[in-house]
Amino acid sequence: MGNLSRLIICCYAVLFMMLFMGCSNSDVEEETEPDVEVHTEPEPVLLPSFDEVLIEDGFTFDMQRTVNIDISFSQMQGFTVISVYSATDPDTNSPINLLERSEIYNAMKYTSSLPVPSYIESMVVVINGDSYAELELPIDKTNHIHYLVE
Repeated sequence: MGNLSRLIICCYAVLFMMLFMGCSNSDVEEETEPDVEVHTEPEPVLLPSFDEVLIEDGFTFDMQRTVNIDISFSQMQGFTVISVYSATDPDTNSPINLLERSEIYNAMKYTSSLPVPSYIESMVVVINGDSYAELELPIDKTNHIHYLVE
């Protein structure tokens, strides 16, 4: 065997011994705590009971309802545009939230069925875009609006 081979074998032996000594237990042993997750029960949050909650009259869990609209005219209408809004802007006093715009021709009645939020109690109907023909019509208990335009 040559000197080079002996040198390589010695280097491997030294590396093996260093690796073996590094992996062995030492005399001074460190105490480590195991990684254990402690689950604690969350404290219950006390909420007011339903006895303490004030519920307004007419409240239901329904988010929307279908309102049937029947508007009759006392005379035959030529070309007429009917716009239905869900509210009136309190600042400008003009209708907002357009729900439907329809046209009738040679008719005496306008009929529609619209889904609206359950909190809406009336709807604004505008005939031919005329601000003088704005009608705030209440929704009755059967979810209908009936009105006769004279």
